[in-house]
Amino acid sequence: MTTAVLRGPYKRGIERRRLVVATATEVFGQNGFRGGTLQQVADRVGGTPAAVLKLFGTKEKLLIAVLEHWGAETAEIVLQGTVENAYLDGLNRLMSYHVAHKGLLQLYTTMAAEASSAQHPAHQFMTHRYRNTLEQMRHRFRLASEAGHLQRMSEEDIAHEAECLLAVLDGLEIQFLLNPAFDLERSFAAYVDKVLGRLRPLSS
Repeated sequence: MTTAVLRGPYKRGIERRRLVVATATEVFGQNGFRGGTLQQVADRVGGTPAAVLKLFGTKEKLLIAVLEHWGAETAEIVLQGTVENAYLDGLNRLMSYHVAHKGLLQLYTTMAAEASSAQHPAHQFMTHRYRNTLEQMRHRFRLASEAGHLQRMSEEDIAHEAECLLAVLDGLEIQFLLNPAFDLERSFAAYVDKVLGRLRPLSS
């Protein structure tokens, strides 16, 4: 079975779309969704706002593409962690990424709050992402437990740990956004150490 090779206008269109998404990620990350304009995106990619809209339809749909791009990047970072640590060490890496890309974290946090309304363009994306994030966290705790890296945990325990982990992530990230002096990396790393210390198998 042969793999299709993209050529000509179609390939250029995909590459152009990727460039616009990457550029919009920078623009929205620096200025927020409301402050970032299609004109700013267009200026950086060497085009016009109309050309950007032709690719995505609306600014809101471009926002979804940016959030999906951000989600894919952060997922790859988390997967750099290890099953021995239930991938919590990957989340430590993610905190470093957030510190280096504070604008993107601010954009995501703002969208998460605004998207609680069913009418918001990012509502479906955000609700799906939260459900998926919790499921991934449960899966990683389950893997570490079944492999013997953590104590044996019931499904109820696993669900509780995942819910608390996500709540701590959101809470610490908000503190970081509101207080420039807050050390997000240190605070989260300390939390991870306590969780792993509490969940490690008891020595015989």
